[in-house]
Amino acid sequence: MTLRACRTPRIPRLRTDLPAVRIVEDVLYLPHSEARGQPSSLFDAARRFIPESVDYRGPGTTPSWQRTDWPQDLPAIVPHAPEETYLFLGGAHLHYGHFLVTTLPRFWPLLRARAQMPIPAQAPIPAQAPILCYAPAHESLWQPYRFAVDILARLGLEVRDIHAFEAPMRLSRAIVPAPAFQEEGFAHTVFRDLCREIGAGCYAPDEIDVDDRPAYLAKTRLAGGVRRFANEEAVTEILAREGVEILHPEAMSFAEQVRLFARRRVVAGSLGSALHTALFAPPGRRVLALSPGPVINPTFLLVDALCGNAVTYLHQPGTAEAEPGAFGSQQALADPRAAADGLLRGIARMAAMPDQGPGVLSAAWSRLGWMAGRWTA
Repeated sequence: MTLRACRTPRIPRLRTDLPAVRIVEDVLYLPHSEARGQPSSLFDAARRFIPESVDYRGPGTTPSWQRTDWPQDLPAIVPHAPEETYLFLGGAHLHYGHFLVTTLPRFWPLLRARAQMPIPAQAPIPAQAPILCYAPAHESLWQPYRFAVDILARLGLEVRDIHAFEAPMRLSRAIVPAPAFQEEGFAHTVFRDLCREIGAGCYAPDEIDVDDRPAYLAKTRLAGGVRRFANEEAVTEILAREGVEILHPEAMSFAEQVRLFARRRVVAGSLGSALHTALFAPPGRRVLALSPGPVINPTFLLVDALCGNAVTYLHQPGTAEAEPGAFGSQQALADPRAAADGLLRGIARMAAMPDQGPGVLSAAWSRLGWMAGRWTA
């Protein structure tokens, strides 16, 4: 079965203003505990949860994962944190995609250019305020998540700069910025600025679009995860024979992934968080995504809008659920050969798009045999 274009719902316009920043006195910080079951929001002196301290999805106002009820088993005496003021930056979600679109959007005040940013006068963000998160309290627990350590380093931070407490704590004062990106909801352009500053050192300006060989980001070697195609390897074998380079993001460093998006004229892959890496690359990337279903989550579209990318989402009718195994879900493509052919046609079309800057298509494409018409629609 041939691939078809996915339905892409309209998304709200990007926000050019800065997210809200709130300063709260006498705050309760309540970390994850076995008894409570999940992390909580911050609470003010009136025992109300602080809305800016929790994560939401879409346009709703229901927190997506934190508890907002006042704890009934709070110790009689809760100690005070050692610092006078903390900059609270939410929860450290140590899954690649969620770290990018849920954790990192709260770090926008750390943008080095913030001295020129119109931070509201009523909510100043002192540079010396230590960062507080719901995060691993010990440095060793961060080490399996090298992408997070690398991203923090590109913001001038070490893991030890991220404060976390293992027990309830009173904060004299908390500065709580709202996120600059909300899954399925909205995006502020300052998040794009933050991501581009993080990614700028991963590639040289003269490397942009220099490699005409298309790359496909595969999930065929993942031991577990959120979702994948159970028979994706049948697709990648065909793509590889036709000259597409098959790459596995989990085997690449963060910088290598960003550089890939910067250098390649076309990047393809199965739908997933690896495509969010485009946030850190130069604008105007050409991306082709194979989706398990006909409708695309708005989070991907918000990322595309921030990046200014040309993205094509394709799916194959007849794709069916398979045994999930070690994944949240697995799907089986109805016809892997047809899916591969559709991807090759899509890659050829995207490669033929006019350059957004100087330069022309390399003869390498014609050597692949696609531009001569073999895979044209």
